[in-house]
Amino acid sequence: MTDTQVLRLAEVRAAVASGEAARLRAAAQLSIGEVARECGVDQSTVWRWERGMRKPRGDAALLYGQLIEQLRQRVTQTSPEADSA
Repeated sequence: MTDTQVLRLAEVRAAVASGEAARLRAAAQLSIGEVARECGVDQSTVWRWERGMRKPRGDAALLYGQLIEQLRQRVTQTSPEADSA
């Protein structure tokens, strides 16, 4: 795993632990199933990640990290605070 991938994994785990990942998913109106399909895992895996029962690992975690980053950007671009800044 590269340094960049290790950093992405740490960011994913922090987003999951803080609840940010679940909040971003909900704000984007994505289901757990949709996120699971995008990451190549079962729905129960994403459910366990979001509830702190498991930590995201491997390639699936990196895909999840990319999705989280895209959702962050989307929420930032569409938030009222971004419009008033």
